[in-house]
Amino acid sequence: MKILFTLASLAMVASASISLPSNFKTNFKQTITNNKDRVIIYDGTVKFKNENQIIINEQGDSHQIKSSMFRWDYKNPTKKEVCTDGIQVVVVDHDLEQISRYIVDEGINLEEILKVAEQISTTDYKATYKEIEYLITLDEKSWLKKIFYVDNLDNRVKIEFEQMNYDNNSFDSSSLECIAPSDYDIIEG
Repeated sequence: MKILFTLASLAMVASASISLPSNFKTNFKQTITNNKDRVIIYDGTVKFKNENQIIINEQGDSHQIKSSMFRWDYKNPTKKEVCTDGIQVVVVDHDLEQISRYIVDEGINLEEILKVAEQISTTDYKATYKEIEYLITLDEKSWLKKIFYVDNLDNRVKIEFEQMNYDNNSFDSSSLECIAPSDYDIIEG
């Protein structure tokens, strides 16, 4: 479950040194290796979108609020969806026939990580954030290609992105929501 919180927080993206889009759609392969060298490989697709909303208060003052949303669709080895709006994570696990809802409290804040990232080669960046070191690789277009880090449980996590499509206008915010089957158990966390 810690890995899902980590992934959920990836929705927080923007940086001056690494240019990321307002939205993207891509395939991913996530490899997790534990401290006993046991490996599990997940794959699927992910969609991401940053939205800016204008809120007007009772005094007529307007405030801009940035909302980062994503949806990870895991295809293998298990089928599940992980969706977040940056505040709440919803996990729909089809094998367990359950829906879990959690408030995001800790995880990767990629926006902050990218702010402290230092370029170490043409395509590679290194950042240390909350005592965790991240290696970020960009492709030849300077698009996100790979993220590697060791999480708080000593798992080595590598997320590789393939067929990245930046600034994809073919999806709207509603496609980033997890649809919860009505007969699944619900767990509030």
